Amino acid sequence: MLLLYAIPPLLLLLLLNSCWSLLKNIRVAQATGIRYVVVPWFIYNSLTSMLLSRTVLRFLNNILPACSVDSWRHLVASTWPLRLRHAPFTRLGTDTFLTVSPGGIILNTADADLIAQITSRGTDFPKPTHIYRLISIYGENILSSEGTTWRHHRKLTSPAFSEKNNQLVWKETLDLSQTMVASWAGTGKSRTTTQVAPDTMRFSLEIIGRAGLGQQMDWDDGDDSQALPMGHTMSFSSSFQFIALNILALVSVMALPSRLARMLPINFVQKAYQAYDNWGKYMEDMIESKKRGIRDSTQRSAGDLIGQLLQQDTENGLKPLSDSEILGNVFFFIVAGHETSASSLHMTIMLLALYPSVQKELQKDLARILNGRPLSEWDYEKDFPRLSNSMLGAVWNEELRLVSPVLTIPKMVCARPQRVIIEGRQVDLPANMMMRLCIPSVHVNPNCWPSGPPSSVSTPIFPLDNLTNDLEEFKPSRWLLNPSLDTTDNTLQLPVDEGYVSKPGTPTTNNPFPTRLYTPPKGAFIPFSDGQRACLGRRFAQVEILAALAVIFTQYSVELAVGDWASDEEVSCMSKAEREGVWEKAADRARESWQNKLKCAITVQLSSEGRVPLRFVKIGAERFFDCCA
Repeated sequence: MLLLYAIPPLLLLLLLNSCWSLLKNIRVAQATGIRYVVVPWFIYNSLTSMLLSRTVLRFLNNILPACSVDSWRHLVASTWPLRLRHAPFTRLGTDTFLTVSPGGIILNTADADLIAQITSRGTDFPKPTHIYRLISIYGENILSSEGTTWRHHRKLTSPAFSEKNNQLVWKETLDLSQTMVASWAGTGKSRTTTQVAPDTMRFSLEIIGRAGLGQQMDWDDGDDSQALPMGHTMSFSSSFQFIALNILALVSVMALPSRLARMLPINFVQKAYQAYDNWGKYMEDMIESKKRGIRDSTQRSAGDLIGQLLQQDTENGLKPLSDSEILGNVFFFIVAGHETSASSLHMTIMLLALYPSVQKELQKDLARILNGRPLSEWDYEKDFPRLSNSMLGAVWNEELRLVSPVLTIPKMVCARPQRVIIEGRQVDLPANMMMRLCIPSVHVNPNCWPSGPPSSVSTPIFPLDNLTNDLEEFKPSRWLLNPSLDTTDNTLQLPVDEGYVSKPGTPTTNNPFPTRLYTPPKGAFIPFSDGQRACLGRRFAQVEILAALAVIFTQYSVELAVGDWASDEEVSCMSKAEREGVWEKAADRARESWQNKLKCAITVQLSSEGRVPLRFVKIGAERFFDCCA
């Protein structure tokens, strides 16, 4: 009974404390001179944010009229940059604003110059590693560490992403891509497929398995009833697939006390622990086997990541990583890599189906570079630089600009206040303040990017912002510079490893195919972050995706499937105008998925209900290329 009497005073005390904290934070925000929006809770208090978003916010959105893009009801959701892009910044009249809550202050920015300042000052603006602790379930890794520990991990993991490993990625991608696209096209008569998303996910996992783990895996074989190694209850492939495809749920399960979780009579929880234990044991056995081979000089690294990480034990004077740290880093590379590459490949294919004119230009450029040679004659050192600096590189850059792999880059101010320049004014940022570099927002910021007029004023791609320009449209041509560059010897030297953006003027090797990709202002294009904490695997992903796209579009074209409106026989009898009409219906569906069916868990990807049926045909057998844009 006494407990019931105590509840109202406790709730009142909590309310008063929250109000006091909010007032203090508002005063701090006002002192910066930056525009701010008050929100009722702090998105980095994950549990509170999840509960209130699913109850209070959902209730208010159901009973209240629609709100403006700068309303707290939008900005209190962690995924608002995905839905609103640059619109809140436009509405607020600034490219940087604060959200202020009782739990803290967050700086949100789409200012390329400020982003460049933040990413170039890693010590002043470190990564908030406390929000990544759960990714360390197998061991500390390069993402969950900071300071001297992070620098140590970086030194030891960087060599694993060498050109030697990139050549392995190239080789394995060429091999696996042929099988994947053949399954989409079918035997003989082409067929409609909705399996591009799951197939690219399995494809990416297989590339990581072969090039990252040195382990070939049969992803079609999920039968655990076959003979398993001693001490295992799941196959390597099954446990790996379960972990990779259920990573968020697995991390949540692993956050529970081990003894409690293992006693819970919930099938998913038990399978999560089973997969966690099995994959961990497989990896421990693999690490020990490779160690023995290196120690006995019977085995050298074949270029896979584990082999190269272990090679550091004998070839580098630095303190080697422990087994748990190697396992932790491999786990992180899988988590960070497989969804990123798979989603990017899937979205690029879908956008090319939606824009056949771009696809035709891509195929012309591929024919010019590869000249009809069989895959066995494709050469990484000669062909990849040409591909990455061609229309193919432009297509991928444009997909990354419009559908960035991650939503935001979290940063924080270090333990001391830091001075930055924001829109020409010096600003002192308070110590320990959280920051979000809003990637979808800066990627379409008209203050950072050159643009042209929109293709259609009456039917804009994104109706909330950028209505007078083409920054929301898929136009790879914006990346192509004039190929007839003024050079003294009619050649231009290409960069060998410039990551996701080609940067003319970094001489390494002569090539008759000139570099002709636009380099955005620093901080304006950050799909893989920037600065000292930029993604180590960006080149790995670039090689994988560009090689896969090259294999697909040197042999096939992809079209939007129209089976929901007309059969193959009906399409064959249609006039050009009729075919254009039925294709436009499929295009409307694809545009709707692109704009409204993206989701963000670990990475940004298309939700299962947003999958667009596609049709792969041999080049020359297209049905709609003559009647659509």
